[in-house]
Amino acid sequence: MEPEDIEFPEITPPDDHARSDAIALHDKLVKPAGSLGRLEELGVWIAACQGQSPPRPFTRPRVIVFAGDHGIAAKGVSAYPAEVTAQLLGTMLTGGAAINVLAAAAGASVRVVDMAVDTEAPATRSIGEYKVRRGSGSIDVEDALTADEVKAAIRAGIAIADAEVDGGADLLIPGDLGIGNSTPASVLVAALTGTEPVA
Repeated sequence: MEPEDIEFPEITPPDDHARSDAIALHDKLVKPAGSLGRLEELGVWIAACQGQSPPRPFTRPRVIVFAGDHGIAAKGVSAYPAEVTAQLLGTMLTGGAAINVLAAAAGASVRVVDMAVDTEAPATRSIGEYKVRRGSGSIDVEDALTADEVKAAIRAGIAIADAEVDGGADLLIPGDLGIGNSTPASVLVAALTGTEPVA
């Protein structure tokens, strides 16, 4: 699959003037320079993304959890069996998972999307609209997804983000769920950074 096979919408880059204004605003506040640490950096980034300083408070943040099983989990890379993914998914849907509690404390809502959980059918029809397959291939011996499945997953992500923003979400927080997920995550980071996965 080539990147040009998928049409990506134009994205407005963060606004440099708003970034500069936010930095200048921090310098005017009565506090030691840099005393808010990462919060200052985050505030500057939000101002740049919104194109205004100070930034608007978020009123409808949305956590979107993409769930899928990873074939590599069968090789013992996790302390838990793959079946736990579907169990955790059920817990999220009933509001009993840690992400539900943390999101609620932050005033955010949670959406769960079954992309590749290894079950016959999703827990509810609404979360399985974008399912591309049941579990992924085991990345030690095969591709996790076919080229067409990758395209479908990327298109799903674009469609979900568009729908959420059109529905009023002003901050999207992506998350993932799937036993064994740290192994493919490490491999992706390694591939993108030219580093060994074990590092």
